[in-house]
Amino acid sequence: MANKKYIDNIISCGLDFGTSNSTLATSHHSQTTLATLDGKSPILKSAIFFDSEVKEHFIGQCGIDRYLEGGKGRLMLSLKSILGSPLLNEKIAVCGKWLTYRDIIGLVIKYIKDTAQEQLNTELTQVVCGRPVRYHDTDDARDKLAQDTMELIMKEQGFKEVSFQFEPIAAALDYESTINHEQLALIIDLGGGTSDFTIIKLNNKTQSIHRKSDILANCGIHIGGTNFDKDLSLHTIMPLLGKGSSILGMNGAKLEMPVSLYYDLTSWHLLNNLYDIKNINNVKDLYLASEQKWLIKRVINVLQKRLGHYLLQAAENSKIKLSTTLNDVIDMAKVEHDLQVLISREHFESYCHNLINDLQDTIQKTLTTAGINANQIDSVFLTGGTTQIPSVHRMIEAIFPNSTFVTGDIYGSVGKGLAITAAQLWT
Repeated sequence: MANKKYIDNIISCGLDFGTSNSTLATSHHSQTTLATLDGKSPILKSAIFFDSEVKEHFIGQCGIDRYLEGGKGRLMLSLKSILGSPLLNEKIAVCGKWLTYRDIIGLVIKYIKDTAQEQLNTELTQVVCGRPVRYHDTDDARDKLAQDTMELIMKEQGFKEVSFQFEPIAAALDYESTINHEQLALIIDLGGGTSDFTIIKLNNKTQSIHRKSDILANCGIHIGGTNFDKDLSLHTIMPLLGKGSSILGMNGAKLEMPVSLYYDLTSWHLLNNLYDIKNINNVKDLYLASEQKWLIKRVINVLQKRLGHYLLQAAENSKIKLSTTLNDVIDMAKVEHDLQVLISREHFESYCHNLINDLQDTIQKTLTTAGINANQIDSVFLTGGTTQIPSVHRMIEAIFPNSTFVTGDIYGSVGKGLAITAAQLWT
């Protein structure tokens, strides 16, 4: 821990509340530090588990683990994706209380703030909060509502002054602190829920927080790591639960199992609704009309045992493994004894072809907006877990064959850059 004089001077911070992971950082005398939020790690899983047996909530990986180990209650992830949506003020019953999704996000923010303050031995009153270039790709009103809601939540949790910075610009500031010459950089931040791209002039001498003249383009798209998890699951796991199988209609015609069931099973924020008894009974009705009953029996088992989160975690883990290995086996023994599926990197990359094309199109849009071509980019700075997917990396390298590639702190660069912004803003 830093000395007492140092920590007493810290009152501002940068907070990166992400779809999958979150960090908080502080900056003092050009030294940027990530707080330890989850055990010994500065990376906190953006998850909360409401344990109905002990009537308490658990945040981060420990919450996920308690749920996957059979804990009774409700696990919630990807909360950032709810910002700006009609769900935000919907009330749900957890641990004997009625809470809105806004309240629940507030619990996660409170945990992050309290944990950091305890380490620093000082109150954090000023925060620069990261935001994607677009919370919503086409709806300006929802985009504004998302940021306004985050500001309200931050103030409800005790921050007196709240500012915002685009996440790719924050990553750019983190990178800028490491260079010693001027360069034109493309910052690529591929997170859990969104992907952002910024073309910016960097020189490590600018002290002003006003960088508008240095920013040539800022583009984003609502695609992130969870989309890759979804595609992997839809093509490998869900067919073993009946996706694409046949049911007999009223007139004897063959129909396909409703695809909406499987899309909801691969969406973190929709899973809990599937465990409702009415929905399970609807699937049981489909079982009676099914021609491959053993497959539908599996999906009923998943719903009754609340295994949707377990399967999505398995898909995410497999995606991560396929970044360094050519093949992986997804264990589905909790669904059915000895059930498993083999997945190759080649097949995974083919499933995600459309996602990669959309990312490529957004990069081209960023270049067009800036009015430059790819050869003018000196360096490409990569942050965010999705940059680790080999096919994504190859696509980016193919566009910028003459640029220098720099990999930042995959999960921490944005938080560090937000702390740099906070230091510039309030020092």
